[in-house]
Amino acid sequence: MGERYSRALYEVAVEQGSVKENLKDLQDLKKIYLENPSLNLLFAGRSVSRAERAKVVETLKSGLGELMQDFLSMLFDRDRMNCLVEIADAFIERYDIDNGIVEVTVTTTVPLSSEQEDNLRSVIKERFSVKQANLTKVVDPSIIGGVIIRVGDQVIDGSVVKRFNDIKNMLLVKNK
Repeated sequence: MGERYSRALYEVAVEQGSVKENLKDLQDLKKIYLENPSLNLLFAGRSVSRAERAKVVETLKSGLGELMQDFLSMLFDRDRMNCLVEIADAFIERYDIDNGIVEVTVTTTVPLSSEQEDNLRSVIKERFSVKQANLTKVVDPSIIGGVIIRVGDQVIDGSVVKRFNDIKNMLLVKNK
């Protein structure tokens, strides 16, 4: 459901030259939704009157661009406000694809230095043929050493734990 609405919004935003503005608006709205899970319940259920829900929509619309305000009104009229996070995710994904941006999660045992981050970004940009790599850094001592890199649905696991498990599995297979 969210994909269809997102595509329509993206196409109109491209026509109007307001993709970046709407991207920011959607990111802000997504953050509000994630910080206030009760919003989904409010819009998904019928326990709160339509007039009260309309007041919430008006509050959400404040400070947003004209296209996003109209879009929220349309979502409200069609009872689709509970799809907003899904719509935002699809819009962000489309924007990232169109602009050569990838989201990367890097898991290490210790924090990366800025030089290591820059080197990693360069390698990822070259390997995945993208213009920009946004890093999300996770420190997890349980991987013992090495690094785990996740780009979309691809995982490059260079952790010591994985190597240990690979050796363990290889020994178990040979002993059978």
